[in-house]
Amino acid sequence: MPTEVATESVATWDEAQCIAALTQFEQLQAQIDDLRLAIPRIIDPLHRPPSPSTFKLYAQGALSSQNAVKSLYETWKDPGIQSIFEHTGKSYAENGDLSASRSIPSHGWIEREKKERESKKSSRSDSADSGIATLTDKDITRIAEEFRKTYPSIILDVQAEIDTISTQFVSQAIKLKFRVTVERDSNGKHKLNAECLGAAEPAPSITRCLGSRSQPNDLKYLLDMIAAYKTVKGTSCDKCVKLLDNTMMTPTARRTKQADTNQPPAITWVALHESCLG
Repeated sequence: MPTEVATESVATWDEAQCIAALTQFEQLQAQIDDLRLAIPRIIDPLHRPPSPSTFKLYAQGALSSQNAVKSLYETWKDPGIQSIFEHTGKSYAENGDLSASRSIPSHGWIEREKKERESKKSSRSDSADSGIATLTDKDITRIAEEFRKTYPSIILDVQAEIDTISTQFVSQAIKLKFRVTVERDSNGKHKLNAECLGAAEPAPSITRCLGSRSQPNDLKYLLDMIAAYKTVKGTSCDKCVKLLDNTMMTPTARRTKQADTNQPPAITWVALHESCLG
């Protein structure tokens, strides 16, 4: 009686899975391309006259290149990447005809994924905005009073006549100044704009992180986020557990997460690098 040999066919991926895999491959390729500049980044400062700034640039280049190598290694060993490699190998073993791949672009997948993500985010934001009630002067006063009770050490200046809220405090030896403005339209909807004042870093990065918050028109949430720049202890990133990112910046974002506790669920604020948001 002949022996039956069972062969397991490779599961077919749908379009979304294929696009996600191509995006990850393009990101991996970008990391590999960046490593081509690792040696130039290290030795370029050595062409300058010896000085403290020369040594600083050399140290930054060495650290940046070291982090790039480590990041590539971690990405390569990532289970998600390894599963893509495995699927690709099995698929090629089953069907080695790659003629159809000639019509597939090798670049542009990261940008496509980014646009789709922003489109979904914009759609969710529009949906959320449609249910927002008018933010009245009484609401602002009430929220400000609650804030002062929660954070008595932070002075909040509310100028209701021009719909502006401002505060300033020292965080990690840096003086931070924040301004929140309320824009209102004829339909009664409102928009909250927040910025960390200043042209030098970390102010611009903090402003971008405030702008990418998940609840863009919730004033209480925004003020709590601003307060977190003072109340969050420690400066290491909650995601990568590093003090500095590849641009030598400390965490400039504040986000909420579930507290690790056996008690009823609680929300806590944590610090994140701008590059670790996502």
